[in-house]
Formats: sequence, C-alpha cells, structure tokens
Amino acid sequence: MRNLIISFALLLACANAACSADIKDFEAREYKDADGNVLLYRLYKPKNYNPNQKFPLVLFLHGAGERGNNNIAQVRDALHWSRDEVQTANPCFILAPQCPGKREAFQLYGTRKEFNADFADYDKSAGEWKTYSIPLAKLTTGAKAYLSLINAADKNSAAAGEFRNINLHEQGTAATPLDLRKLDFSKHMGNGKTTVSEDGTTIRFEGDVRVKAPLEYTVTPKTVLEFDFRSTAQGLSHAIAMDADDFFDYRWANMDWSAKRGAAGKTPSTPMRLTLEVLAQLRKEFNLDEKRLYITGLSMGGYGTWDVIARNPTMFAAAVPVCGGADEATAPIIKDIPIWCFHGGADKTVPTERSQNMIKALKEVGGNPKYTEYPGVGHNSWDKAYSEPELPKWLFSQKRD
Repeated sequence: MRNLIISFALLLACANAACSADIKDFEAREYKDADGNVLLYRLYKPKNYNPNQKFPLVLFLHGAGERGNNNIAQVRDALHWSRDEVQTANPCFILAPQCPGKREAFQLYGTRKEFNADFADYDKSAGEWKTYSIPLAKLTTGAKAYLSLINAADKNSAAAGEFRNINLHEQGTAATPLDLRKLDFSKHMGNGKTTVSEDGTTIRFEGDVRVKAPLEYTVTPKTVLEFDFRSTAQGLSHAIAMDADDFFDYRWANMDWSAKRGAAGKTPSTPMRLTLEVLAQLRKEFNLDEKRLYITGLSMGGYGTWDVIARNPTMFAAAVPVCGGADEATAPIIKDIPIWCFHGGADKTVPTERSQNMIKALKEVGGNPKYTEYPGVGHNSWDKAYSEPELPKWLFSQKRD
C-alpha cells in the first residue's frame, strides 16, 4: 500500500512539474562496498545517450522524509531534472541515491521488529541472563567508533534491559570485558534512565533510551561481540551494534538540522561516502563530462550539498543547496564554486539563518554566490526553487576549469 501511495505521489509530482519522465525512466541499482555497506540508488540516462559523446551529470540528494530502503521515494524531486524542457536543452545523467532510514543493529528482544533478527531469541529466556556471541561481520566490517545500545519504549511499554560483560575480540583470542565506567554514555536519545554498576561490568536501562559511547575498533570477518543480556520488562526493541559515528540516524551530513550554526564531522557520513563511490564508478562506466558534474539537494540534502563541496572543492562545476546549512568556516574552501542557494523566509524546520550565514561568509572571503529567499515560504522552498525557469540555464552553463 505504501509503495502505491508513493508511486501516486510521484505521478502527481511529475504532472505538476509538467514533465513526461517518471520513475520508470530511472534505473534501479544497488551498490555494496567491501565492508558490506549498501546504498540503493536510481540512475537516469539521457534518452539520446551516445558513448562517444560526453554528458553532464546532476547528483540529487533528497530530504529526510525520503529516507528508506524502497529505492523509490527519493526520485520524487529528482524528476524536476528529467523534465522535457531540461533534457531537451541539456541532456544529462541524474544520480539519485537513497539514504537509509535507520541504523543497523542486532535485535535481541522487543515487540517491534526493526533490526537484524538473527539473534532475536531472548523471549525464550525472558527475565533471565542470556549469553550472546555475535559475529559482527553479519552486518558490516570496517572501522567503527561507537558502541550503540538500544532500549526503545513507548508510553505502553516499561522497557528495562541490562547488558553485562561486554567484550570485543577476534576469534581465537582472549576476551576481556569492557570497564563500562570508563566509557562516556552521555550521547543519548530519549528520556529513559541509564545506570552503570559500581564495578563497571553492567549497564542498565529503564524507559526509552538509546546511547552511544566512543569505542574505536576495526571490525573484521573474525570479530566477535560477546555479552550477557537480561530484560525484566519488554520494550519496543532491545538491540546492540557498533557504529561509525555518534548519530542515531543516517544523514547525508552529520549535522544538527535545528541549530543556527554547526559543523559536520571530520569524515563524511557513510551514505555520503557510498554515494561518492557510486559516482566514481559511474565516471568509469559512462562517458561523463568531468567538467560538468553538478550537485543539488533539499533540506537534509541541502546540508549534504554544502558538505560534499567542502570536502571535494574541485569535483563539481556548480552547486544548488536548498533549505540546508553548512559550517561557515568552510567558506574559504568553496568560495570559487558557483553556488545558487535557496531558502524559505518562514522556514521553521531548518532556520533560514543557516543559508543567510553561509552566503554572508562566502561574500566576506570574496565569493560571489547567488541567493534567493522566498518571503513567507516555509520549509518546502524546493517547490519554488526547482521551478525557477533560469535555474537549469544557469546550472548547465557552469563549467569547471
């Protein structure tokens, strides 16, 4: 039913944009890296593609509402770039990746099945301690930086869970339990209670709470996560994982959307890293014009757009961030990139100041960005931005030296 609703919405979006292309024109693809991380994406190829001719590419980054794993929702606003009037004047590829909707973890117990269920057998031992030995490679391998523990609940579930004697080791090596007193569990989500035992062996959760503690470890095919688990009150989900960053959801750029200022992490988010790896593959697979690669995104994708050009200032010929935000300290790095930024003047989701501050910072270091602010418009400024008749002309006229 959900896919039918999304498909209908896509048709309406296409009709509103006065275009003939639809999701069927975007080939569904999947990319998996060496560590097992997966990125779903759609690729639009010009109808007159000739491998002997170079074609530009538009990388489109969707907003938070289109996250998921259906490889459908993210196409909605990418359709703007497949309109007949755009493709006739400037035939181009369109890369539309889908950011995953939730983190991966091993679920042990709970009424809501939202994570990997290979070890979700605690119901047979409810109320008692049960020992687990989980090969972490069942999810993904590679460098991890945080231990993630989940004790999710709603108003109808008390949710009490305990983890004891947690240890990480390689198969065949000695295992020493972590001293949980030495870990920082201050990064949390939810209003539940977290308690570490006096001897540092056990952590207990009551109510709705998810925590992440810094813990660096490179997961290999032989890495094992061992621990004891007990629950005396079943919640929505009780789970455990190792993650690469301290966010509780996936984002194109790991930044606080509600803050008026802020910076992203030292490394790109996993979905963004995978997206750039896909782009690198496409540059080998097709005859893309390396001097005419473009990037645009809305909301969460607006943040992603700013983040990508700051990390890769020589990759894209132009950028169109819509209702996003960035770290003003990156302005000197990106000041020479042609940028047209859009934002709604009445945006309550992402503060308009995020774009205003970035444009001001760019101008102060000698940049010449374009900025359009729509008075009285809320968060969905992308409807107006992507309907601007001059936008395609401006974008495709930009060419990297």
